[in-house]
Amino acid sequence: MTSAMSWNFREFSWIGTGNFVELARDITFWKAFTNTLLYCAGTVFLQVPFGVLAGILISQKLRGWQFYRAALFIPVVISGPAFALTFSIFYNPEYGLLNTVLGWFGLFNHRDWLFDFDTALPAVVATYVFVFGFVMILVATEIDQIPKDLYEAASIDGATWLQRELKITLPLLRHIIGTCLLLTLLGTIKLFDVIYIMTKGGPADQTTSLGTYGYSQYVADRWGYANAIGTVTVILGIMIIVSVRRLFRLHQSEM
Repeated sequence: MTSAMSWNFREFSWIGTGNFVELARDITFWKAFTNTLLYCAGTVFLQVPFGVLAGILISQKLRGWQFYRAALFIPVVISGPAFALTFSIFYNPEYGLLNTVLGWFGLFNHRDWLFDFDTALPAVVATYVFVFGFVMILVATEIDQIPKDLYEAASIDGATWLQRELKITLPLLRHIIGTCLLLTLLGTIKLFDVIYIMTKGGPADQTTSLGTYGYSQYVADRWGYANAIGTVTVILGIMIIVSVRRLFRLHQSEM
């Protein structure tokens, strides 16, 4: 309702679709919208696949698996601001670990990763892609529920480990993978704290998202416009929910 108004602490007036018409013409909004989709792509093609792979490997109970499980889950329990500050130090052009390591190999080691137009967006994407421990734990837990008889029968038939994982494990993980994808995507479209702390959406809106752009409009006392951006975010979330549920048939039982 308030997205159809021009309001702040000084004024309150009805403007109908005015905010949405302005959004359609707002270059920065479309940049934020596109970046949000790119962040979502990082979730789909990197974060969730890494989590699924890690979950499968952890479920094999290989030597040291408990240590690796704990280490990979640590980023999940760290707060967003602490995580963002850690990576800000990691990317620091003067004393950051990344440039230091590159310097050891004689490579270009003075790049300002978070404020270079060519690297800012990939650098921000890389920070939250590594938070795949949540997916890993859910996948590993689901694998533990799969009857071991299925694997034993496949082994007797001569199936290799890879064939067992492709033919048995992955098909039976359909629902949990869909659920993980849904949860991570919904978290990604409202991504704010990591981006704001690391770059504030810069340089020149290169890393801005719907969350950071909406916040910038709110602090500029354009509350109605910020709410219109929030409305678009909600609509995008609904579209994601419907699409993922249909794609992974989350409404259907495995039986």
